[in-house]
Amino acid sequence: MRQRQDLTEGLHVIRSAAEWDEHWAGPSADRPAVDWQTEMCVVFALGTRSSGGFFALIHAVWVTSDRMRVLAWEIRPGNCAVTRAITHPLHAVVVPAHAGPVELSKRIAHQDCEAVR
Repeated sequence: MRQRQDLTEGLHVIRSAAEWDEHWAGPSADRPAVDWQTEMCVVFALGTRSSGGFFALIHAVWVTSDRMRVLAWEIRPGNCAVTRAITHPLHAVVVPAHAGPVELSKRIAHQDCEAVR
């Protein structure tokens, strides 16, 4: 049995079913449908974090003349009580297929739990 490839920190562009199989860790019945002829998957992963409270968020995806750009946020816990479990936050979106390069612009924010009560 083949083990899945862990998603390291950063941007991952998945353009085929074979690549998707390498990255998908859940049961195949839970796998989102992607039409690989017209779509691809963009994944923003934070890698391994030593606690909960971290979130990955793809905020926007757009195409310029020759490349696709992805704006993503790494949201870190501020003054919060978080789980001490190891986590692997990521956000994946299905977008129209694009053959050119894909560039990541990452922003970092801190979420103060007191502010969301």
